[in-house]
Amino acid sequence: MPAFLEGQTFMRILGFLMAMAACFTTALGAENHAEKVVAEILGNVAKLKAARPDAVPMAFWDFDGTIIEGDVSEGCYENGRSGRQIFRGLVEETILAGLSPVYRGEAGWRQYHDIDYPRMNEIGRWLAWPYNAQIYEGVRAAELDAFCAKKFDEVYSKHYFASSVKMLRELERAGVENYVVSASPEIYVRNAAKTLGLPVERFRAIRVAVEGGRMTTKVIHPVPYGEGKVENMRELTLSRPGGVAVAGFGNSYSTDGPFLKYIVNQSLPGGAKGFALMINGGKEKPGFEGLFRLETQSELAVPR
Repeated sequence: MPAFLEGQTFMRILGFLMAMAACFTTALGAENHAEKVVAEILGNVAKLKAARPDAVPMAFWDFDGTIIEGDVSEGCYENGRSGRQIFRGLVEETILAGLSPVYRGEAGWRQYHDIDYPRMNEIGRWLAWPYNAQIYEGVRAAELDAFCAKKFDEVYSKHYFASSVKMLRELERAGVENYVVSASPEIYVRNAAKTLGLPVERFRAIRVAVEGGRMTTKVIHPVPYGEGKVENMRELTLSRPGGVAVAGFGNSYSTDGPFLKYIVNQSLPGGAKGFALMINGGKEKPGFEGLFRLETQSELAVPR
């Protein structure tokens, strides 16, 4: 061995080469599950269609943390909420833009963020989450829609997970209809339709009644959180002639676990099986052991 490769010098060079190899491997193959997931779902779709040719296969997606990194309502932060803010959520953006008659500007945002919302969240998410859709009473729905659509075009669409977008679009091309069921306000989430290439009618989230073109505080039930997502998914499936839920995608055992469990526990024609993917959900929670495929995702469709 040449003298310049002996001892500590050699170990430093070896360490550097190993680190470079690890980075290269991560960049090429860290997220190679998308094609396998699509292939498994389409295999079950083939069995379903062979037994029931008129079936319309449907896949159901959570949105926050499943299609988009972070949360379109609350924003996205590095290392949870302990790091820098990557993007503002639409609650903050709309308050700062003067679109909420309840909260105005920076002082209103601080009132909401520091005092009101935490108090409601302590009582329960069933109260806190619908509140995000109730703070716009009297605002023109079209004005709020236009604001949210602009934010999706300029900001949020740049934070979609690459693997989620790939799976969604490949399933759509193969004839599987994709639907989004979210616990964010529908006035927010439905504005992802254009950037994902889906009809806006395929989005179901927390809704309030719109009367005379203006937002109200009247929540439309069932609220798509936990078991409420199951009810919303069933409503959408029954509203589609021939509709069959064949796949589900989520990131939380509490908010998404029930509807994913419902999908995999179905009895489908032709020996087909429902498929569920838990994305970045961590360790399996009691009651869900062995039901879902678990994968981690971090790569974005539009790299930073």
